[in-house]
Amino acid sequence: MLSGAERERAYRVLSLARALDERMWRLARAGRAHFAVPCSGHEAIGAGYAMAMRPGVDWLAPHYRDLAALVVLGMAPRDVMLCFFSRPSDPNAHGRQPYAHFGSRALHVLSQQGPQPNHCSHGVGCAWGSKLLGDGSVTVIAFGDGGAQKGEAHESMNVAAIHKLPCIFVVHRNGWTQSVKRSDQYATETLVARAEGYGMPGIAVDGSDVEAMHAAASAAFERARAGEGPTLIDAACVRFMPNTSNDDDSRYRDRAELDEQRAERDPLTRARALVGAAFAAQVDDEI
Repeated sequence: MLSGAERERAYRVLSLARALDERMWRLARAGRAHFAVPCSGHEAIGAGYAMAMRPGVDWLAPHYRDLAALVVLGMAPRDVMLCFFSRPSDPNAHGRQPYAHFGSRALHVLSQQGPQPNHCSHGVGCAWGSKLLGDGSVTVIAFGDGGAQKGEAHESMNVAAIHKLPCIFVVHRNGWTQSVKRSDQYATETLVARAEGYGMPGIAVDGSDVEAMHAAASAAFERARAGEGPTLIDAACVRFMPNTSNDDDSRYRDRAELDEQRAERDPLTRARALVGAAFAAQVDDEI
């Protein structure tokens, strides 16, 4: 369970990530920027596992909706916007990559790629290096529903389990791969059952609950640091927005159903209940 101070920190992170996300979306829609990748609905996943990481020690191969994790690890709002506008001073890729292609040697963030989920094998390579060096670090490897169906994810989890590598696989499971619904991607309700096939533990968690996500990640980190190998975390969430600014989700999602899901499973609303209205209002005013 998060302490009072940790809950307050989590709310600040989720609020900042949401505010940045909404600002970037409006700018993209206004034609002021090329490309937006919304994270709304996913914030508690990244914030939850990143708060269990040791900054400067552990490594992250992020999902492109992991803005909240980057905020926890120390990426400033200015740096996020420099990435969004592809400025030469962008610390992620010096303006040479689209937004959400995160990467930072200083923050121990492995560079993101366009094809998904190529970074899974890179993350496993990082974890293997950590084991060979004996430096005690753990690598988080995050990806989405679509990435979970591709060979890179399967091969990476298989290799990590065989060699008991210190890594954690986190699936942002929102039920969609762009416009492809869950039932057309995989036949099971969740992906956690796959963990047994690789020979690793699997944890199913409500990815809209930052406290539950942090608890699941903390258990996985403890296992990895003890030399017991990888864990798969299936984090269920709701993608509130279109896949990217190039997408029109009104063509394939029922708006009334989405509004209902948002009302019930908004990570920011849930985090607000943990910290209380007075503190939340203070943070909202600051942001």
